[in-house]
Amino acid sequence: MIHEFNLALLAKQLWRLTQNPDSLVARVLRGRYYRLSSPLRVNSVNSPSYIWTSISAVRELLLLGIRQKIHSGYEVKVWEDPWIPLNPARPAIPIAPVMHPNMRVSDLINQELKEWDVNILEQYVSPDDIPLIRSLAISTTHRPDTFCWNFTRHGQYTVKSGYWVAQNLLKDADEKQVLEPSITKLQAFAWKIKTPKKMCHLIWQLLTGQVAVTRNLVRRNIRCDNYCPRCGEPEKSVTHAIFECPPAMQVWLHSTTPTNPGVFPASSIYTNMNYLFWEKDGSLEPEQDRDPYPWIIWYVWKARNDKLFRGIDRDPLEIVRYAESECPAWFNANEKITPIVQESNVEESQVISLGNICLLDGSWTSQAQFSGCGWVWLDSGGKTQLMGSQNFPRKESALHSEVEALRWAMENMLQHSTCQNFGTDCKDLITMIKEPHAWPNHLKFEQ
Repeated sequence: MIHEFNLALLAKQLWRLTQNPDSLVARVLRGRYYRLSSPLRVNSVNSPSYIWTSISAVRELLLLGIRQKIHSGYEVKVWEDPWIPLNPARPAIPIAPVMHPNMRVSDLINQELKEWDVNILEQYVSPDDIPLIRSLAISTTHRPDTFCWNFTRHGQYTVKSGYWVAQNLLKDADEKQVLEPSITKLQAFAWKIKTPKKMCHLIWQLLTGQVAVTRNLVRRNIRCDNYCPRCGEPEKSVTHAIFECPPAMQVWLHSTTPTNPGVFPASSIYTNMNYLFWEKDGSLEPEQDRDPYPWIIWYVWKARNDKLFRGIDRDPLEIVRYAESECPAWFNANEKITPIVQESNVEESQVISLGNICLLDGSWTSQAQFSGCGWVWLDSGGKTQLMGSQNFPRKESALHSEVEALRWAMENMLQHSTCQNFGTDCKDLITMIKEPHAWPNHLKFEQ
């Protein structure tokens, strides 16, 4: 996962800030963002740079495996820094609400004997933490306190171990659902929907959390307005943008897509897409489904973006009418075209097959200096035997180009084959050949 790998790389930078506090970059960032604190603590910062925002975003990841290693204890705060040897490490738990907020770990050590002061531990620290604290060795020298990483043997952070933590420990409950087999099935089916590929891609993005709603932008540490541009309510997920926003709900209620109170629309994008894919009409095979829901999703999303970026409000009824007119138009345009047929010269009612025919076409535009034409000869088995293409000075009209294409194809067939059947998609050319008297003399086809 690219997102988790990026977090692991950024955590490496935060690790270096903790390990090398006297480096130039650490001193610059400390002077700007954590002058009297630590990079691991949450600090209130005004107008942080993109670099610091990115590094701060991985603080949670690093805290899952980093631990303050006690030497002298002068630099470690008892109630704030992660130094208790657990996984993940944490600060000590006080025994009572009354405590010294700035107490250092060195205050818990008998400096003469260089051992833990049990009386002070029992006075301030929770009894459950005392055995863990006493298990920690104390340095007899005044070495500075350091950090160690719990997920490697040598105690140093690596990108590989950080990536493992990001994949297995950092994900919240919603992100873990994406790894379930049912979600994988939803993602795979998104590409099988009979709809334009741009709509398949949008639905796949909805299921994988890749669309730019507030929740996904915040996860990438991008500052943005937390409110829906259409209704003004907090926009926490794609479910709100597509299904729960009042204008979006009006679209679904006025559409022909069947709704089911308590089932659809639901608060989960996965539940909603599962319903649209397979449950809304259980008697219908998904491959035969011509419901306009992909178009509705597409135009609801476009309406949301029109309001956000252009300040344009789209009427829900207008969205429904447009989506439900585009759906059948797309299916009609994508119906399989029947094989090209042509009347035989032997008997007027006899129809020949697609094989043993020369298909031709011409191209023409008013701005170009040249026109073009091409032909392909298919044998009785439907395989291509010969083909040709050429350009020539632009003719007076597109029909002239079609006539030129037919003339040139006939010349080639006389030279290379006995084929006498020709096919074209130009209706005017066919009519002109069958009824030459209905056309002006300058457009007549000379046989």
